[in-house]
Formats: sequence, C-alpha cells, structure tokens
Amino acid sequence: MNKQMSLSAFTDELAQVRTKKKEFLEQINRIIPWGEWIALIQPCYYKGERGNKPYDLELMLRIYMLQNLYDLSDEGTVAEVIDSRAFSEFCGVDSSNQVPNGDMLGRFRNLLIQHGLQEKLFTQVVVMLMERGLILKKGTIVDSTIISAPSSTKNKDKKRDPDAHRTKKGNTWHFGYKAHIGVDRESGLVHTVKATGANVHDVSMTSELLHGEEETVNGDSGYVGAEKREDAIVRNNNGKKIRYQINRRPSQIKKLSKSGQYKARKREHAKSSVRAKVEHVFGVVKGLLKFKKTRYRGLRKQAAKFNIMFALANLILADRPCLAA
Repeated sequence: MNKQMSLSAFTDELAQVRTKKKEFLEQINRIIPWGEWIALIQPCYYKGERGNKPYDLELMLRIYMLQNLYDLSDEGTVAEVIDSRAFSEFCGVDSSNQVPNGDMLGRFRNLLIQHGLQEKLFTQVVVMLMERGLILKKGTIVDSTIISAPSSTKNKDKKRDPDAHRTKKGNTWHFGYKAHIGVDRESGLVHTVKATGANVHDVSMTSELLHGEEETVNGDSGYVGAEKREDAIVRNNNGKKIRYQINRRPSQIKKLSKSGQYKARKREHAKSSVRAKVEHVFGVVKGLLKFKKTRYRGLRKQAAKFNIMFALANLILADRPCLAA
C-alpha cells in the first residue's frame, strides 16, 4: 500500500514538474519577439547555396533559446529536443529526423557570435522595452556578478582560459568572468551589459554602464569614488549634474559617533532599497536560468552569452504583472 502511494505521489510530482516546464516554455514562446529576431538574423544565415538545404532558421533559433534557458551543452540540447515532449512541442518537431545534431547547433551559435547578433538581439529588446515605457532612463543602478569558468587544464590546449581571471570576494577566490550591468532605476530592467575578466574592478566599468541621460547613479561600495575618476560622467546629455548615490563602506561608518552611525545606516538603507532591484535580474539569470558557470572560452563568447541571457531576463521580468499591465 505504502509503495503504491509512494509511486502515485512520485508520478503526480513528475507530472507537476512537466507541467511547470510546459507553462514556462509557453510563457517564453509568448514573450520572445520571434519575428523581429528572425528578421535580424536572416541576412546572416546560411543561404543553402552549397550542399544540403540549411535547417529552418526559426527551428535553429528555438533550439538555441532552449540551450540558454536550461544551460545545456550542444549534444544535451539536441537530446532533450528529441526526448522531451515539452521541448519538441516548443520547437514544432515530431521526429528526430527534423532535429539538427550538436555540431550544427554549435555552428549556429558561432555564426551569431561572428556577426555580433547576440548583442543586437539584446539591443532590440532594450529598444522594444523603451517603446513600451519600461526603460525610462532617469536613473541607473550599476552592479556586477561573477560567472565562474572551468579552472581545469584538461582540454585540447592544456591551458586554462587566458581571458578568465582570478579574484577574491570575501574570503573566497573565484576564477572566471564578470558580467557588469546598468539597470534602469525605475523598472529594474537591464539597458547595458559588459563582459570582463573577474579581476576587473567594478568602479572602473562605471562610465561604460551609463547611457548619458541619468539624473542619478546607484551602486554598492564597490563603486566608491566613481564620480571622481578621470573617465567619470559627471553631467548628463542635458548638462545637468548627475547625483552618485553610492553605498559607503562599513569601515567608514564605524569611524563615526553612535548618533552618526545611526543616521548613516539609515541613509545607507535607503540607498540599498533602491539598489536591491538589480538582485531581481541576477535572480533570474543565476537562479531561474541556472547560469552560474560558463561553458565557453574567450571574452568574445562570454559577451555574446551575457547579452542573450540578460535579453531573456529582461523579457521574463517585463512580463511580470506589475510591469506588463
């Protein structure tokens, strides 16, 4: 009896998981601007002038999106499209003969990288969100997150990724890259993405994350002194001085009197409550989409990956009831 109940409970749980996957893919199918993305890629796609006729562009794009949504390898993605009903329905295929192999998916991804199309897809999403009034450009929150890279030398070149670097965060050393982002202060949506090695200091990237129309800039203590740097943007495009609202370092607050510490912590809390919006973006990228470690080597490939991941994060966040209304 207990075994039957356990089996029944497991079956119900499995069915629920599959339903959640299907619901998520239905949402993704609805929010991705397929027509615009296909039109952007089409001029660079294979024309089929040599050899066999290329796979349908929309099919390749849908498989590529699945790879990014579930952090899968080329071969793993193809296997899931064949084995998973939710994946095959998302791609519109009903036979393994209609699915390209892993090498084809890798070549498609490299084609997009070669033509800088991931960056263009991200930009297109940002423009679309601006047209919907979801990116207002009155203020920017700057932040970064570390994306780990394999530190092993068990590869063809017998070397670690030369573009990835080590950095210490807290008491822990990390090896990999940093995704630096500029986020709209009002909506929490990303308008700028930059990729660097993990050893690049956050403050040095500040000016590259601003669009020039800001009235305010928010950031954590890693951006202290950003407005004093030689490359700092101190006035916006209208000539108005930009207010930098950067969190102070805890060590600076400890030096104050008790009453001074109380007032300072209150101000810092107000700054942090604004800056917290950026964590929603990282929550989608690293939590929902499970992108915590890169599969690829080289800064150019990371930049492409970051752009497509934050484009997807923007679309998912913009679909929230509070923004979609």
